Amino acid sequence: LAKLTGDAFDADEGIELIRDDAGSMEFGVPESALKGHAFHTYSLKSRDGTVEFQIRHNVCGRRVYADGTADAVLFLANKIAAGDKGDGKVFSMIDVLSEGGL
Repeated sequence: LAKLTGDAFDADEGIELIRDDAGSMEFGVPESALKGHAFHTYSLKSRDGTVEFQIRHNVCGRRVYADGTADAVLFLANKIAAGDKGDGKVFSMIDVLSEGGL
C-alpha cells in the first residue's frame, strides 16, 4: 500500500501484532479459534485522515492450511507423474488453484 501513496513504510511502526487471547477476541477472533487463526487488516489512510481503505482476510482454524498443503502435494505429485520437471520453476498456490486444486 505504501507503493500506492509514495510514502515510506516502517514495518516496526506500521504493523501491530496482537498475540494475547483478550486482544485477539477484541479484534474479532472467536474464542473457538484462539488456538489457530490468522486475522489480518491492511489499511490505507489519506494524509489528512478523512479517507480510509481497508482489506481484511480472516481465517478461523488450521484446517484450511492443512487442506492447502495436501492440495499442493497432490499438485506436485501430478506434475512429477506427468514428467513435468518444472525447469527450475518455483510453483505457488496460484498454480495449484489454476489447475483446479482446492
